Amino acid sequence: MKSKGMKWERIGNREWRAVGEEGSFFISQMGSMFYSQYVSKEKRFKMPPKQKLSEAKTMCEENAYWEDK
Repeated sequence: MKSKGMKWERIGNREWRAVGEEGSFFISQMGSMFYSQYVSKEKRFKMPPKQKLSEAKTMCEENAYWEDK
């Protein structure tokens, strides 16, 4: 069965994730900044911090590894 794409879920007080079939995006808030990263079996990378959660989510959703496309 095909996935309907990645969706954000809150997994902690200051943590969010979007899980796909190939990998997952994570966002963590530290202080006033939101830090994003992508993790899969073959790749792992961090993305630039953002000042707003919405900016961090958009950056992940526009990444080539986002599985909604």
